[in-house]
Amino acid sequence: MHIDFQQQFFAEMGPRHQFQFLYDAIPDVFFFTKDRESRMVWANRQLIKRLGARSEEDVIGAYDSKFFPMEIAKKYRADDCFVMETSQPINNRVEVFYNETKILDWHITSKIPLFNADGSQVIGVAGVMRSYKAGKRWAAPASEIEEIVEYMRTPEGSLATVEELAQRAHLSSRQLNRKFQAVFGMSVRDFKIRTRLNSAAEDLTKTELSVCQIAVDHDFSDQSTFSRLFRKHMGMTPLEYRRSYRIQMVVGSDHQE
Repeated sequence: MHIDFQQQFFAEMGPRHQFQFLYDAIPDVFFFTKDRESRMVWANRQLIKRLGARSEEDVIGAYDSKFFPMEIAKKYRADDCFVMETSQPINNRVEVFYNETKILDWHITSKIPLFNADGSQVIGVAGVMRSYKAGKRWAAPASEIEEIVEYMRTPEGSLATVEELAQRAHLSSRQLNRKFQAVFGMSVRDFKIRTRLNSAAEDLTKTELSVCQIAVDHDFSDQSTFSRLFRKHMGMTPLEYRRSYRIQMVVGSDHQE
């Protein structure tokens, strides 16, 4: 009886996209829908603004590579493909996304497959994203290693070995790596590198420090190693990232005028 009541209500309701107005009203939460090719089909207002786009028209039909470094766009695409090919959701995956100052920072993402009308075929993916800091209270897997993540962001913690971090968490190194793999999709070592790179990226955008000095400040052995790792994870060199950020800031300010 309850199912019949529900079906009757939705049949009378009209277009389901009416719910999208609610998504626009939720602050600091980003909703999106993509097709089989990972092209953006819909995004809520908060996401459009965070991407630095002028309007929905600038986003619809676009690939992630329009807004993000190539390596990050490839990671998003890989996650989309996993969801669409397996018909399995990704829940509370922690990954990088732009924060309010257009700096890459940790966010929590969940994605689900979207099916056609008769449920026989996956036609796309829908997702929701929120900052890690704001959303970690409701991301249970992330909360299990929250203390270690926060410790790794301190000067002392950034230098700790995997073994030392595991001991602090009262886990074996293998157990800690498994938890990081489940939450972040990467090992503890790769997370450490990514965290240092995120912090270095912030210095590239907010200071006039040289690339060499930033490499030293974030404990990379030399500028060459820093530049190589930065390019691998960000898809561009440190100087290219600095220039790209400044261009985006100019474009974003023009959109607001």
